[in-house]
Amino acid sequence: MKRTIEIDDTLDNRVESAIEDVKSELQNHLKENPETDSLPCLNNDLDYSGAIHSIVDSSVPVYTHEIKTAWYLHGSDLEYAYENAGIGDNPMENDGMAAIYCYIMEKVQEWYSENAEEVFEEWKESQK
Repeated sequence: MKRTIEIDDTLDNRVESAIEDVKSELQNHLKENPETDSLPCLNNDLDYSGAIHSIVDSSVPVYTHEIKTAWYLHGSDLEYAYENAGIGDNPMENDGMAAIYCYIMEKVQEWYSENAEEVFEEWKESQK
């Protein structure tokens, strides 16, 4: 018997949402610290209060079917992100949620290193 199923892949949407939230956090940080003269560090400045970790943590799916779907569709990428984070040797820790967290954080960090300077420059221009 042959069956056809449809799977909703929500991981990319979760990553995009986390990136938008981090971008907003950067903009808020700049607004609250108008004396800033260089791009704030993602880990030291923006995450000083734990805001970035909170954003990423809230982006990790909690429902089993979403977690299993992410692993089915993105398993090798999730394992790779977990291994790169250097936090252990079991990517299925916490039912695989730890690896999904690492993956989303990796994508947020990639976005920040590639795009945050542009956001900062736009903010600097608006201050003139």
